[in-house]
Amino acid sequence: MVADLEFQAQGGDAEAQFRLGQILMHGLGVAFDEAAGLAWYHRAAAQGYGRAQFALGEVYKEGRVTPQDLVQASMWLTIVMAGGGELALAARESHNHLAPYLTSGQSQEATSRATAWTPSD
Repeated sequence: MVADLEFQAQGGDAEAQFRLGQILMHGLGVAFDEAAGLAWYHRAAAQGYGRAQFALGEVYKEGRVTPQDLVQASMWLTIVMAGGGELALAARESHNHLAPYLTSGQSQEATSRATAWTPSD
């Protein structure tokens, strides 16, 4: 199953990339590899996959897997909110918890990055 998922992920399937990222981040039947999991999240998010974008927002907000980066967290959560999908409300709630910790400069930088962001193929 993991081999099939990895094949699909390598082929550019964003959902497969996200799922493979989850498997690696949590060590579900494979060796625990947060760095590889984070890389797969980024690949899926770059394609506009909302679940991966939301996950990245949470990862960067918490700073458990990678050093905390509130600007990146805000950027990814803002992108999810702007997308208006099923995770938009959860992203807004998460962003509301994050916002008091951002300086005005950080907030402006995150908004600028989110506005400039476009999905890649």
